Amino acid sequence: MAKGKKSTPRKPQTPQAPVRQTPVVKSKNPQVGTNVPADRKNEHWIPGLVIALVAFFLYAPSLRYGYVLDDQMMYTNNQFVQEGFSGIGKILSKESFAGFFGEQQNLLVGGRYRPLSLVTFAIEKGLFGQNAPLSHFINLILYALLGWLGYHTLRRIFPASGTGSWLFSLAGLSALLYVLHPVHSEAVANVKGRDEIMAALGAIGALYASWRYAQEGNMRWNIIAALVFFLGLLSKENTLTFVAVIPLALFYFGKTSLQRIGINTGTLLLTAVLYLILRYAVVGQLLGDIETDPNPMNDPFVNLSAANKYATIFLTLGWYLKLLVFPHPLTHDYYPYHVPVVGFDDWRALLGLALQVALVGIAAWGLVKKNVPTFAAAFYLITLSIVSNLPFTVGAFMNERFVFLPSLGFSLFSAWLIADVLPKRMGLTAGQSYPLGLGLIAVLSLGYAVKTWTRLPDWKDETTLNAAAYRVSTGSARAKLFHAVAIFEKEYKALPTNPEKLTKLAEIMPFVEEATQILPAYKSAWGFLAGLAGERYVIDRQLKPMLDVFARAAVHDPNDKYIHQFLAYAKPSAGPVPAEMVDFAYQVGYLYFAQQKRDLEHAKKYLEYGKGGQPIDPKIEEALQNLR
Repeated sequence: MAKGKKSTPRKPQTPQAPVRQTPVVKSKNPQVGTNVPADRKNEHWIPGLVIALVAFFLYAPSLRYGYVLDDQMMYTNNQFVQEGFSGIGKILSKESFAGFFGEQQNLLVGGRYRPLSLVTFAIEKGLFGQNAPLSHFINLILYALLGWLGYHTLRRIFPASGTGSWLFSLAGLSALLYVLHPVHSEAVANVKGRDEIMAALGAIGALYASWRYAQEGNMRWNIIAALVFFLGLLSKENTLTFVAVIPLALFYFGKTSLQRIGINTGTLLLTAVLYLILRYAVVGQLLGDIETDPNPMNDPFVNLSAANKYATIFLTLGWYLKLLVFPHPLTHDYYPYHVPVVGFDDWRALLGLALQVALVGIAAWGLVKKNVPTFAAAFYLITLSIVSNLPFTVGAFMNERFVFLPSLGFSLFSAWLIADVLPKRMGLTAGQSYPLGLGLIAVLSLGYAVKTWTRLPDWKDETTLNAAAYRVSTGSARAKLFHAVAIFEKEYKALPTNPEKLTKLAEIMPFVEEATQILPAYKSAWGFLAGLAGERYVIDRQLKPMLDVFARAAVHDPNDKYIHQFLAYAKPSAGPVPAEMVDFAYQVGYLYFAQQKRDLEHAKKYLEYGKGGQPIDPKIEEALQNLR
């Protein structure tokens, strides 16, 4: 006892058995590793609730929206999901696209095995039928739960120091900024995005349980970590990255023994291996196997040189950082070529490369410093790695939903700047409230919320979503095509008169032409353009304009159903074939497929459209004889 101080008598305490504790090492970071007991009942329930409510009500407008984009693949037109409870077995035992296509087609690199979100869709369908408001409500509940869990997990890793507001704690501010970030709008407002939310819940839940095991030594928490981790893996493969994130967090901030870190990491690794074995048994591929029919829409790097491929990848990695710092404009469509193909002579690729090198350096320095910014950098890099296109391609240049989990690392870094760095620079204590900090939090929160609210209406239906993509993704062939399809489905089909339909077709077809100019090998665009040309012919009976479109489309997809459907419709059932069709059949069938491509099967197929009546046109007859 210090001299001059009187001791205060204390009430005798009941003797307790000594408890073996892991030695605690003081941290250099005021909000890290102080091991403030986190088990006190009713403490910190208000911040967790506030963050959950913010997450829910931020996206409440989506309760009025329908199913859009990939929802038809994963839900509305997925045969297994539509079977309800009886389809769950098929969902668990088949590749995730099989329910839509009817069989596994291996369209994307490595295939897809993400059954858990589809199981929830099937349960929804079985209990309540197909109900879009309910589907969105469940997404919102899960997102709110993620905000709550994220806060409570971070609170254990970064317990608040002193008596400052929770808003200036690393855990509270990180979780709040995370749920507010507009880049999450795709994952939350799109029903299919449930796989992202559930994967994040599994990953963060595994981190929470692993932390509890490392601090308390209770094997029950290690088992829970493995189970939750496995559920995350069944939601989406991104969860695999937490095999590295969790031991890193324990090593940096856990103040626990290496033995416990090793046991927990070994358990998670074993769980990951079991998942990969299951995935291979179902899909027949691991994560990076090559798809059977590569094309730029499913693998945008398929025809690029190595230099162009990696320069473009580094451009997208820089783009992700830009979206996290300044999330505008947002789009769901980063298909060819909204993201431009570049080389290393492009400053954007060099900047992206420089930023990644800097982040890697910061993360590596963390092995020595073990502090918040180095961990935030490592968290971001590790969780983004699996969708970065660096280890293997993932079927797209980039997507905003790909940074759903990595953005937590960015939010942690932002919170560290506001709650730790700035106060210290101003002579205050880390975690202490201060006017400038309140202003920064208010501006960020309001800015994030306003951007999210202005982005959400785009997800109302297919028309609004595709119109938004057409405005933003100006270089995307897919955006042009889907905008045209949306107009055709919603506006063209409702028109009552033929003159109105012809006017609308004249409006729609240039959008599709733009798509074919951006990506000449885009089969879907050529097929839709052929269908529109056939639709126009049915109304105006002008044969040559239709055949001109068919001649261009057949080069890219000779088996297109609309070409053959409308050729059969236009060809007379008796009598001579029109001269325009004879010329088309000869040019496409003989000059292109027979002479240029040496494709006799398609040559004969197209020449048959020029054959009819008596006598047969001499050049068609000669061409057919030359094929024998």
